[in-house]
Amino acid sequence: MQLCLTYRKMMISQSMTNDSFRKDTHMIKAIGFDVGHTLINYRNPLNWRALYRPALEQAAQGCGISLSEKMAVSAIEILLKYNTRVNYREYEVSADTIFSEILVQWQLCFDMDTLKTGFYSFFQAEAAPYPDTEDTLLALRQAGIKIGVLTDVAYGMDNKFCLRDIVVLSDLINITLTSVDVGYRKPNSAGFQRLMTELQVSPDEMMYVGDEQKDIVGANQLGITSVLVNRTDTALNYGQTHTIRSLREIVRII
Repeated sequence: MQLCLTYRKMMISQSMTNDSFRKDTHMIKAIGFDVGHTLINYRNPLNWRALYRPALEQAAQGCGISLSEKMAVSAIEILLKYNTRVNYREYEVSADTIFSEILVQWQLCFDMDTLKTGFYSFFQAEAAPYPDTEDTLLALRQAGIKIGVLTDVAYGMDNKFCLRDIVVLSDLINITLTSVDVGYRKPNSAGFQRLMTELQVSPDEMMYVGDEQKDIVGANQLGITSVLVNRTDTALNYGQTHTIRSLREIVRII
């Protein structure tokens, strides 16, 4: 008799756990993603500081001029001022603001888009989706999950430049927001709140996936389920709800 009662309790407990799991899996209606080192593999470090000079040389060459040492030093000083990994800020600054300052220091006047194209393309040259990106997004969409993107851009990069990196995924994404669109950078709540509004979900219906501490902090402070994608061999703990090594694991945890 005791054995039967114990077995019944185990079955009831398991049933409650399964019901709870089914409830949780039905709760997530939308997932937001970071871009760099989450959906897209960039061959560059997160901090572009060490690559300023060759990027500026390429930009200057595209404008038909030669980059002098004086021009390089003045431009690097400006770029460092707006480097958020050196000087923290959450408000966004436009690319036009940054590159206008550079042109003033260079005492030159020519098409700013040409300058920006040369600079940004240096860092985007080998950008490509990770092998697990497209099939994961496709599986999520087939499961009825809405997909959003919220990404901070480097040096106020215009959408026409930064969105090139995810154009191959555009059919799988419902809404894309950059820090330029929002006016603020993560972990500021503004971008996460706008993403939820666009996707028409509440925090408990949302999951956000990123590779940096600011992604996790920003999601957590609004009660969004946070997922750290850690593609390194180093254990990282930013207070995330889940840690994954591959995007394919998301299908298992939603």
